[in-house]
Formats: sequence, structure tokens, C-alpha cells
Amino acid sequence: MYWLLDLETYDFDVGILRGADLTGKMIVVSSQIWSLIRGDTVLSMLIGPGVFKGVAELGNRRIDLLEYIAGVLFDPSALRVSEPLPQLDIVNPEVIDPLETRKVEEIVTIIRKVIVERGNVLPGNVILHHEPKASVPLTMHALDLTKKINVSHITGVQRARFILAGTNGPLYRPFVEHYRNRGFINPERLKILAVAFRKMTGFHDADIMSDWMIVEKAGTETNTGAKAIAAEYHDVMEQMKRNEDRYLYE
Repeated sequence: MYWLLDLETYDFDVGILRGADLTGKMIVVSSQIWSLIRGDTVLSMLIGPGVFKGVAELGNRRIDLLEYIAGVLFDPSALRVSEPLPQLDIVNPEVIDPLETRKVEEIVTIIRKVIVERGNVLPGNVILHHEPKASVPLTMHALDLTKKINVSHITGVQRARFILAGTNGPLYRPFVEHYRNRGFINPERLKILAVAFRKMTGFHDADIMSDWMIVEKAGTETNTGAKAIAAEYHDVMEQMKRNEDRYLYE
């Protein structure tokens, strides 16, 4: 899955600038949000190839950043402290086309109008005819109307492609180019966006990356720390390789 996230954090170490305010956006491909445990500390992580584009500011110094990353390590309790979480309707995933670049489908529907009349009438499609004693006859008949309705919508896949390659093209284009240039092959050459530690760090930073156990893989995965994260990273890359037409498009 593609994960598209906004980032706003403070007192951040980007290497060439420490204690900076960091804002930006990122795209990460990760099969899920993983839970990592080390001692009595529990954090979350998206593991997979990604790109971060943002700005680091400290006083009057400003640095534009474009970093290729292998994961995002964060504290889930620090997310959206004042904003409601977004909701997704998984029953009806279709969405309304926001820009009218749409595919129109014509649906034919039949509307049945039921008419009730009193007295001696000669209707066409009789549903019920009742003649009570010493009373006016009651007749119910139906009038079928055929009506055409135009429905405009786009699929969830089309919507996702618009969000990534359209609105977020400045992120998605470098991601695709780096992938095609085989820049994501080795996670050890990429950065880890360790938001929980307020640091952009290397993949083998011992203080940040060592000794973590992936909770969801407990019992099936013996590796810990950077080795466990690298194994999951390579699994994601294999999935992307098998389904490149779904992940990469113009």
C-alpha cells in the first residue's frame, strides 16, 4: 500500500541542521503499520521504500530536503493531537470524481407509480379491483415509467492515481524515477525518518535501529533490529517487483 503522510515536528536533527522545525510530506510503500517493541518502549513503523520532501528551518536558515527513505519510525500517540482521524467507507469504496474528468455510465431504471381511483374506470395495468356492497368500486392500477440516469464516478484505483501522480506529483515522480534507477534496491544506503527520535538517521544507527522486535512477526521471525526491518523491506520490494504495473504509472 502507498501511505501518504504530512509531517510537522520540532527540534529535529536533519544532519546538516540540528534543532530545526521540520515540515513536509512523504510517500512510503508499506504492507501495514508495524508495532516495534524494545524493552518497555513501543513504537510504530512503516517499512518500505519512500521519499520525503520538506523544509527544515532554524531561525533565518532554511534548507529544502528531498530524502529517499527505507522507513518511518514514529510514536502513534503523537499523531493528530487536535484533529479527528480520517474515516474510510470500506463497504462503498467508490468516490465522487472531484474534477469532472469522469467516466459516464447510463443506467436505465423503471419507476412504478401506483394510482388509486374510485368509480367505474378502465385502467390498463390493474393491480386490485374491489367492489364492496353499497359502495363505490375501488381500483388500483400501475403506471410504469422508464427513465435513464447518467452516473459519473471514478474507481478507487483511479482516485489513488490522481492523488499520487497528480496532486502529489512532486513526491511521486522522484519516487518512480529512483525506483526505476534501482535506487531502492539496498535499504542500507537509505535514510530512516526516525520521527520518534527527532532525527534523520542511517539504517545502521545502533542507538535507534538495534534490538527492536516486530510484534506482529513474533514467533515467526527470529531476526531483530535492522535485520528484521531489512527482511520486511525486501519483502515489500518483491511485492512491488511482481506488481510494478500497479505501483508505477505515468
